[in-house]
Amino acid sequence: MARIKKKYIITVAVMVVALIVALSFLLRPEAVDTGAVEGENGTPVETVIAGKGDIASVSVVSGKLKALHEVNVVAKVTGNVKEITSQVGQSINKGDTIFVIDDTDIKAQLDQAQAALSMAEANYRQNRERFENAKKDLERGELLFEQGAISEQALEQMRAAASDAGLQVLEAQLAQAKASYDMMLKQYKECWVTSPIDGMVAYINVGVGEMVSPGAPVAMVVDMSAVVLEGSIGESLINHVEKQEDIEIRIPSAGEKPFNGTIKEISPAADQRTGLFGLKVLIDNPDGAIKPGMFAEADLVKDSRQDVVYIPSSAVLSKNGDRFVYIVEGGKAVYREVATGIGGDGTIEIISGVKEGEEVIVRGQNYLNDGDTVRVVRGDGQ
Repeated sequence: MARIKKKYIITVAVMVVALIVALSFLLRPEAVDTGAVEGENGTPVETVIAGKGDIASVSVVSGKLKALHEVNVVAKVTGNVKEITSQVGQSINKGDTIFVIDDTDIKAQLDQAQAALSMAEANYRQNRERFENAKKDLERGELLFEQGAISEQALEQMRAAASDAGLQVLEAQLAQAKASYDMMLKQYKECWVTSPIDGMVAYINVGVGEMVSPGAPVAMVVDMSAVVLEGSIGESLINHVEKQEDIEIRIPSAGEKPFNGTIKEISPAADQRTGLFGLKVLIDNPDGAIKPGMFAEADLVKDSRQDVVYIPSSAVLSKNGDRFVYIVEGGKAVYREVATGIGGDGTIEIISGVKEGEEVIVRGQNYLNDGDTVRVVRGDGQ
């Protein structure tokens, strides 16, 4: 009885295994013919389809951005800060006040200069009137002298009174008094420290009550209507860029969308230390989204081609001076010598050797020989 039961169990197990095998054949996915060998045979490779379009050889210039104008604000008179009328980050127009210096002492000196000028003007007017009268008296005296009515000595006294030498001294005194007044008026006005340009207040490094001296930077105003990227380029690129040329600028901190820049300055001579040529690119910044100090990259086009066959640069190998690629045909790696043109952005122009639409191996080709069986594991050709 035990033998029959054991035989029965074995028979059922065999039937179950057979059923599983049959189902596995019925339910397996249908194979897709990709032109490459499936299964475990063949070297695994990745491929792309050779494309056709435009390509450009681009050099990247990078650096920190600067404001179009950065102007240090300095005090021109000595004194204590009485009032600060602007704030850091505030937009400001040329001539607007940033802070005020205590004008008490300078105002007193201005008043004295004003009084001295008024006195000099009055003295000059008074003596000018006397001089004019003396000239008239001289004219009459000369007539009287000719008639013998007055002596020569009296005539000489009239001539001395009508001389303009004394008037010239008074004119010099008046001019000096006016110059002193103008100087004090200028110093008085300079108690109001103003912005030299339209822009934004970058910093103010003084506080109320602090002493300021002439020539010391106490604030900065920056013009951020545009920013400047300063970079350097090599001699291979210097003759391929021109002023006014529009280029694309990437500023990650200001957003993903690229900005347009214009080349405004190209150094005519290379730096003796680096051998590079200086370059300045101007970028409009109407909404102020770009801040000085941000990192930027500019794409300078050295050369470009239109409607050409191109593939990834990584697909091209070199040996003994020859450049070649492998393409996939009928599951085999086929060796092709190629002539290449310009490269850019990870791609390279193919002048000859590969046609548009052919399946090119871009990874795994270093392990191949002409005619090797390949297995495409990923790529445009699968």
